[in-house]
Amino acid sequence: MNDVLPAFTVRLLGDAGPAMLYRAAAGQSLVKSAALAGVRFTTGCLQGRCAICRARLVEGAVTPLRRPSPHATSNPAARPDGCVLMCSVGPLSDLVLEPLSPWELLTTAAPR
Repeated sequence: MNDVLPAFTVRLLGDAGPAMLYRAAAGQSLVKSAALAGVRFTTGCLQGRCAICRARLVEGAVTPLRRPSPHATSNPAARPDGCVLMCSVGPLSDLVLEPLSPWELLTTAAPR
């Protein structure tokens, strides 16, 4: 039996950091997948409450990975502002994201 989860390509756009690509595993938060690929996002609580890690979802689909925090103001995958909370969602497809907070490349990820 193959227990390997599918992985999807995440493309980052915007002025807050370098345009680049990284791979994100299904069932893993976009923040965690990015960290494993050498990309550090600006984050806060990592529980879906502070919204520091929000990003505009330009293309693709995401799914919530946990129940919303009791203090969360909205579903991390379907916020009224059109953003997703990268700490609380995982990919369902290839994605194009525009993070609203700065990010940086820590190692050799795939710049674009």
